[in-house]
Amino acid sequence: MRKVLSVVVLGIALALPMRAALACGFCIEDKIAAVYDHRVVVQAVAQKHHVAFFGLDGRLAGSAAEARNLERIVGTAFGVDPGSVRVSIESAALSVAFDPATVSFGTLHRSVQKKLTPRGLALLPLRVMDRPGELKTAARP
Repeated sequence: MRKVLSVVVLGIALALPMRAALACGFCIEDKIAAVYDHRVVVQAVAQKHHVAFFGLDGRLAGSAAEARNLERIVGTAFGVDPGSVRVSIESAALSVAFDPATVSFGTLHRSVQKKLTPRGLALLPLRVMDRPGELKTAARP
């Protein structure tokens, strides 16, 4: 009986961290979903543009005003399609559309990073979408 009780306690102890890991909300897909805008993707793909998804590393205040401010700032970076920036403060993610014939992913990454560095934020490449429903792994710049 004592052995059975030990096995049950051990099983419960091992299962508790799994539940927390499943609901962490920090996986790549969650970040992408938080800033995915179907209209932006459809418009970008129709123009043969790509959509890049990034994680944000650094201190975020968590306000809607901060998200709007970051969208405005990132929207002025070289290579970013006007009106395509989406920011999720809660998920620490952003997405932008860009024309790969005009600007490489590496140049886009550096351009956006330059805008975010004064705010203490780092840009972490997650994925690049070049057609609907297909995500490619983002190459390091």
